[in-house]
Amino acid sequence: MTGEDSNTATTADNRHQFWLALVKTWPLALGAIPFGLAYGIIAIQAGLTVAETMLMSLVVFAGASQFMAVVMIQSGAGIPLIVASTFLINLRHLVMGLSISPYLTESTSWWQRVLAFGMTDESYVTSVTHYREQEEEQGNPYFMLGSGGTIYVVWAIASLVGALAGHAITDPLKWGLDFAMPAAFLTMLLPQIVSRRIAAVVVVSAVVATASYVLIPGKWYIILAVVAATSTGVVLETLAEKRAQPC
Repeated sequence: MTGEDSNTATTADNRHQFWLALVKTWPLALGAIPFGLAYGIIAIQAGLTVAETMLMSLVVFAGASQFMAVVMIQSGAGIPLIVASTFLINLRHLVMGLSISPYLTESTSWWQRVLAFGMTDESYVTSVTHYREQEEEQGNPYFMLGSGGTIYVVWAIASLVGALAGHAITDPLKWGLDFAMPAAFLTMLLPQIVSRRIAAVVVVSAVVATASYVLIPGKWYIILAVVAATSTGVVLETLAEKRAQPC
């Protein structure tokens, strides 16, 4: 195969991976639409303009953090408190980034930055599942680009529609929009439970998150659930490796 043929094959594979990601991510992207609509509505009702609402979606691109930010803006909270609170919510991205990074070690730093910006819960689950199924050491960055890009476009459009309808809908939550994201997260989570060890991690994190939400003010339940899940996973993985070692 000549160099030109090799480049053509690589380009075709990159294009295939990009569109394959769109197909695989689309069902989860549909689940983000109600959430984006609700964000746009609440942002307008909190006093943001359509331009400010869209700027946040295009630059911040973090659903839960955007919700918290607009609610805190409406309540008159200061910028340092808003930044600290949204930082805590998004700290889970550190764990997700560490999890998927082994598949992208050969990608350039430019690629890694772009993919990090576009990484959401939906694109992470779709991409890491795809890379694992491929059973290759390195994943094609075009797949994660296609996955993150799909969510980005859908989120932006949903935010815009919600912002334009902001004053026409007084209470978006009465439409059940607050249930959309928990349902989407369950859709992402359940297929990942493929062993008793993973099920144990899920149960521990769920119990810790629920107890922390009830007992501790603020968003600490997210951090505590991540720590509990990570610790449980490490312990169970270590025990499994010890059992697998010959006596």
